[in-house]
Amino acid sequence: MNKIKKVISILILLTIIFNIGNISLAKDVPGGESTLSLDVSSDFEKWNNLSADEKNSTIMPVATTTDISEKAKNSTNSLFFGVQNLFARAITPSHYSLTDDINVPVNNQGRTGQCWAFAMNSVLESYLAISHQKDVIPKYSARHMEYATAKTFLDGTNPKGYNREVGSGGNATVGLGYFTNGTGAVLEQDMPFEDNDDKINLSEIQKEAQMRVTDAKIFPSINKEIDSSGNVTYKDDSGIQYSDDEVRLIRNDIKQYIMKYGGLAATTVGSDRNYYNNPSDPMHSTSYYCDNSSYAIDHELTIVGWDDNYPVNYFNPDKKPKNPGAYICLNTYGTENFADGYIYVSYDDVNIEKNLTGVMGAEDITDNQTIYQNDFYGATVYLTVNPGGAVGMANVFTKESDEDEYIDEVQVAASGNAEVEVYVNTADDNLYSSELHKVEVDKPDLNGSWNTFKLKNPVKITGDKFVVAVKLKSTEQFKIGVECNYKDSGLTTSSTLFDTVSANPGESYLSTDSWQSWNDFTNLTLGDYSFKESNLCVKAITTKDNSGENPNTNTNTNTNTNTNTNTNTNTNTNTNTNTNTNTNTNTNTNTNTNTNTNTNTNTNTNTNTNTDTDIDNSNTNNSNNNNTNTDNENLNNNGNNNSNTNIGIGTTNTNNSGNNTAYYYNATAEKNLSDALPKTGTEMVSIVLPISFIILIISYANYRRYKNIN
Repeated sequence: MNKIKKVISILILLTIIFNIGNISLAKDVPGGESTLSLDVSSDFEKWNNLSADEKNSTIMPVATTTDISEKAKNSTNSLFFGVQNLFARAITPSHYSLTDDINVPVNNQGRTGQCWAFAMNSVLESYLAISHQKDVIPKYSARHMEYATAKTFLDGTNPKGYNREVGSGGNATVGLGYFTNGTGAVLEQDMPFEDNDDKINLSEIQKEAQMRVTDAKIFPSINKEIDSSGNVTYKDDSGIQYSDDEVRLIRNDIKQYIMKYGGLAATTVGSDRNYYNNPSDPMHSTSYYCDNSSYAIDHELTIVGWDDNYPVNYFNPDKKPKNPGAYICLNTYGTENFADGYIYVSYDDVNIEKNLTGVMGAEDITDNQTIYQNDFYGATVYLTVNPGGAVGMANVFTKESDEDEYIDEVQVAASGNAEVEVYVNTADDNLYSSELHKVEVDKPDLNGSWNTFKLKNPVKITGDKFVVAVKLKSTEQFKIGVECNYKDSGLTTSSTLFDTVSANPGESYLSTDSWQSWNDFTNLTLGDYSFKESNLCVKAITTKDNSGENPNTNTNTNTNTNTNTNTNTNTNTNTNTNTNTNTNTNTNTNTNTNTNTNTNTNTNTNTNTNTDTDIDNSNTNNSNNNNTNTDNENLNNNGNNNSNTNIGIGTTNTNNSGNNTAYYYNATAEKNLSDALPKTGTEMVSIVLPISFIILIISYANYRRYKNIN
């Protein structure tokens, strides 16, 4: 028994030693109300200092920091999370690619500027595939994302466009706005890719969206400064230096994310041939490394894996990193460029770990849903909420229909280690605490940067106006998302993607004193910044009640009874009774203002064959019933696309031949034992910790039982 006690003690001691650097016990912050600040990112400051021409040739970064305070970096502030990180690091493989588990098609943007749209669609599609949300994942239209977010068309101005033109580039912020506001994602077959940036008519972007992102994550940026010897200094967006352990933890989170949720959108400088390992022919390079920290980002791709041991000698001999290791990135120039469409980007690359964006949840858009939002363009900045209390975010909405509607989900842009409570007032726009009623939701905290909370019991809207409010509480620093007009707020004097953002008084309200009072968000000022044309990012998703209203019911009942009696004079009587009853009931009930096409095909074939002889009677009845409900159809495109590819470093002719696999992510059929084992730290801990505790309890029980036996 003494041996058991020693083993238990050693296990506990080892756990503490391995995790002591990661444990930070949460402490209450003394009173005082929560305060807000707007922390500008270092990349945005660099971009803001560029000339007008330079700004036009680069991707505009997010204006605010994505990192949080030192306390919040240690949001793994308990022994449990310390153990979780320990196991996560232990079981994270040194090499992994999504292609090990799913089919990842390579896209070709041709001569267009749609790299950002292809990257964001790959993020969504790979999430749907790796999470097994669908058996077959359709390809979504990058062309629709490109055009639906643009401003100027042949026949006028897009009233919902960002301040951007087709071909001028976009970023992950625009992509998330498109994915969360109900504009997209649209199927590729509904707006297929064309190798041009020609202007079109507004009617051509009026497409039905199929999928909406519910949850997404923006990772903390790892900014790098590299000296002449290749030594790397890591910093967050605020200029605070990361320790090597913190960098490893963030990278481990990135790897765990990829294995569980799919690809991550990332950025590089694609137009400088010197960063490629084959500078004389960069389009056929296999690796990439940029050590220049001046802001010149102009290309977006998708991280789909990593190789911790990727040798430094595989990079450009005249420009190679000091440390081994690289991310495996899906590029957007077809399979005949780079390494079959992929490229290895060094961990030390100064841009690859900035503002990584991924999808953590998505759902089909249905006809009976309505998205209520004041933040159509999404979270364009994140405000920092300093510790000290609770902050409230509330949006007032006007009911859009005369039908019964129920608040089913609430979506909010916020990140950090905060507890979440959701409140509603379904009768009017009153924000008094007595009128805001707390509702039960499916989870108590934030998981990412966009979070959707499903109401356990949907609430009926009873008035012409209604309120959805979210209370966020934390003893640590966290972030809240704001749809902000950069120029209006004073962040810059230059035109940006978000000049079309606007707001009205009476739409968004903020409380920083634990719900004692609410302030119209358009009146907020933070130092030199104002928010007259800004809204808080809180959406309400409602569903309409279909019961009893205009049913479209098709019931097909087929009863086939066959009775055959055969009597022979040899006094042998054979009576065969075959009764086949086939009942097919297809009920389709759609009550909404949209058009629903339901095709019900019922085929009943009944064949009765009776053969009588002196020795046998045989009766056969075959009934075949086929019922098909078709809502949409998948289009398989097979063809050749010949284009000139130009990313500013040379032109290459590519021939990209498409087939079914180029249009879908399919889960790999063959799996082995290792695939059934848990991959992420959370999964491992959920298995290992309970088993460990059971062993400890059994050991202690045996010790108590036999301790007096010698």
